[in-house]
Amino acid sequence: MSFKHYAMQEAKQQFVEYDKNGDGSVSWDEYNIQMYDRVIDFDENTALDDAEEESFRQLHLKDKKRFEKANQDSGPGLNLEEFIAFEHPEEVDYMTEFVIQEALEEHDKNGDGFVSLEEFLGDYRRDPTNEDPEWILVEKDRFLNDYDKDTDGRLDPQELLSWVVPNNQGIAQEEALHLIDEMDLNSDRKLSEAEILENQDLFLTSEATDYGRQLHDEYFYHDEL
Repeated sequence: MSFKHYAMQEAKQQFVEYDKNGDGSVSWDEYNIQMYDRVIDFDENTALDDAEEESFRQLHLKDKKRFEKANQDSGPGLNLEEFIAFEHPEEVDYMTEFVIQEALEEHDKNGDGFVSLEEFLGDYRRDPTNEDPEWILVEKDRFLNDYDKDTDGRLDPQELLSWVVPNNQGIAQEEALHLIDEMDLNSDRKLSEAEILENQDLFLTSEATDYGRQLHDEYFYHDEL
């Protein structure tokens, strides 16, 4: 909840900046003006000769495609909820298929609907005369042990989603366990009010409370905090 809340608050602040005319929605032109100080319009079917400009064209077209997908009501712009879906598609259910498809378009080079280990590693080409560098060994381990759940040597769409969309569950659990280990004075695996007050500096510098800010946020204020 802490990670998601932070993302939502950030998007809300951006929404106000992007909504130039204050009409409660962000148009594609307003997005361009905020990002690039001008309205940009590329031809989808015409590649550019300059490699750097072509790379930018591809990124811009991807942004436009995501913008259109986030626009559920097909209005002239994105309302706040749609803007959040545009900025953080991984947090919104109706954007899941788009996130998967976007990842496949980027990594699935042979078009079979899966991402192999070679495609996962990208442009890396193994030198048979040398050992793989450390970062390659780490990436291979992640592919085999974290993402390829059915051990078939490739990532299907759902496995791909676990790669391209960060899962904060593990990080959150580690932080919660850290707080309990450090603050649970009577070893009952719970934090009492007295234990929290005894170690309030640690509690207020934790990501679990967004460094104490969530303790003052009505959205988060409940009995467990």
